[in-house]
Amino acid sequence: MRNFGTAAMCIGLLLAAGGARAGERRKLNPRLVNLQPNRWLLLHEQKAGEAVVFRRQAHGGSCFDTKRGRLILFGSDTHGRNWMNSPRSFDPVTATWSRAYPDDARETYRVDANGLPVAGARGDHPWAMHTFGGVLYDSARDEMVVVTHPGHMVPGRFTNAVRALWKKIKRHPTWTYRLAQGRWAPLACKAVSFFPYAAAFDTDRNVVIGYRPDGVYELAGKPRAWKKVTGPGLFGWHNHCAYDSKHKALVVFGTNQLSSDVVVYRPATREHRKMPTPHRRPPADQHAPMAFDPRAGRTVVIVDRVLAPPGATKDQKQKAKRQAEVWLYDLGADAWEPVPTATLPFGCDMNYNLAYDPHHRVLLLVTGTYGRPTAVRALRVRPSAAARGGARAERLESAGPRH
Repeated sequence: MRNFGTAAMCIGLLLAAGGARAGERRKLNPRLVNLQPNRWLLLHEQKAGEAVVFRRQAHGGSCFDTKRGRLILFGSDTHGRNWMNSPRSFDPVTATWSRAYPDDARETYRVDANGLPVAGARGDHPWAMHTFGGVLYDSARDEMVVVTHPGHMVPGRFTNAVRALWKKIKRHPTWTYRLAQGRWAPLACKAVSFFPYAAAFDTDRNVVIGYRPDGVYELAGKPRAWKKVTGPGLFGWHNHCAYDSKHKALVVFGTNQLSSDVVVYRPATREHRKMPTPHRRPPADQHAPMAFDPRAGRTVVIVDRVLAPPGATKDQKQKAKRQAEVWLYDLGADAWEPVPTATLPFGCDMNYNLAYDPHHRVLLLVTGTYGRPTAVRALRVRPSAAARGGARAERLESAGPRH
């Protein structure tokens, strides 16, 4: 039995390593390699005295740096009270947080000679801003792309902290963060802001796809430029999206109007529609954590269920307890499947901090509010029978002939 257990662990490590590029050796976290499917693991919870401690920003977005195997958070709740403008990175192997640079003081905020809002001693960082679902990783260029702007810093809305600077701004750029150099760079093209909307990276065409109420946009070309490809959009704000690499489509869920509908955009055919989804659906929601799990072949959405009695008033619903349910959307079948064993005993509320770690083949979720510390949880979704069969065949094929 001891030999069998050791062999099983070795096989698990090899299979997990298969999530990285072929031939690449990478350190892995045994807790994640051996994670039981369909159950959350509390991987890390911040405590006072750690090197990096911060409150998770509900308006902030995230992406996964597949080259270095890190989860990256960027974004701020702003409103004139928070000035967090440094990316935070989580290493799932060591279960530790790091920060790219100290957050820039409000006094360093200015508008540069090109009319761009910049921060930092050298004026080479973006302002703190809400990012929502507008943070993504461009694996072809090895950079984080931020496709939003500090919309809630507009004077008179929530704050007047930048009133004198705001009128000097000529344009809000699409920002890129070059991870190898740790350097921000604004794109020269005219930006399209996805505040408070969402975007995802099409890994098949190496194109950014953004979703707004007025339509679908793509960032592509040399030099890169934004182009509207279809419209209008079918959801309002607080949507979220993920790129389904199995079906080569953008999957969109959630709206401020609350909905359980799914909108799909297929770049190859320009098909853009709400799916009929005739059977079971999750609760209607908005600003929900969302990511595509290629191992499971489905889009994972974490939806809050309000535990209010029938006939409850709006005020009672707002005060009622919530639970966060994991739902899997299969685009090929246009069907949802709940994962009851993965229900969390609290709501995620506004949360754009879910990403897929291809090295460990798990989903990483960052939670935390004013009352709870920032924490990282991991989930391995059990693939469907069809997905398991396809993955097994793929492993055998990639292994090649045995000698």
